[in-house]
Amino acid sequence: MVLDSEDCQAAPAPGLHLAFRPVHDVITGRVFAYEAVLRGPAGEEGEEILAQLPADRHAELDRRVAAGAVYKAMEAGLGATTARLLIPIHAPHAGAAETALAAAADAGRRTGLATERLIFGIHGFADTPGQQLADLVERHRRAGALTAFLGLGYDPIGFSPCVRYRPAMVRLDSELVNGIDASWARRLMLEELAPRLREHGIRVIADGVAREAVLQRLRSFGIFHVQGDLVAPPVPGMLPPTRIPRPAATA
Repeated sequence: MVLDSEDCQAAPAPGLHLAFRPVHDVITGRVFAYEAVLRGPAGEEGEEILAQLPADRHAELDRRVAAGAVYKAMEAGLGATTARLLIPIHAPHAGAAETALAAAADAGRRTGLATERLIFGIHGFADTPGQQLADLVERHRRAGALTAFLGLGYDPIGFSPCVRYRPAMVRLDSELVNGIDASWARRLMLEELAPRLREHGIRVIADGVAREAVLQRLRSFGIFHVQGDLVAPPVPGMLPPTRIPRPAATA
């Protein structure tokens, strides 16, 4: 498995590791959160790794990643920053709602990271039964943590659970974001989508930001939290600084 459940050091069997990448706030010029990213030995992403595991081990993967993300982020210096930690949940339908939360909270107590600084990012939210989504959002809220639904894209089906279960944040899929500086259809969709999410009190994060022109378009839509190569790629075991300069007024 990915991480040892006792000491939560990286267990490279078979070569799985955690990397971190920042969520940049373009208004403050600071890192809003660091996302823990699960990677395989050949660069496989979390969903690919999950697909290689038996179904009865999916919840265990989320549990160990949650604990490991806290330990590794604190080792890398998260405690000296004001940034939150975004922890992925790859199999929200596989286990009890508190599985990853309990693991992360326990690691936080041992390292000094408050649960209020945690964000749990749910992959595959549109395919997760509604009651399980509701349980996740509510349990995170009661513990003081935030919930983010990750991967809202072209499919309008994904919008309904966002407004029904009200996560604190929704991250737009990189395929939707990338190229909006040259795609009229994508611009129209984001012009409509972003304010609708904000009306429901949901913060929008845009993934896939690779060019300055894309960043400026997002700002014009009122989207101020961004990720992508323009900000910084994932770095194993480290908290990379954002590449976007801070505004002069906040520098």
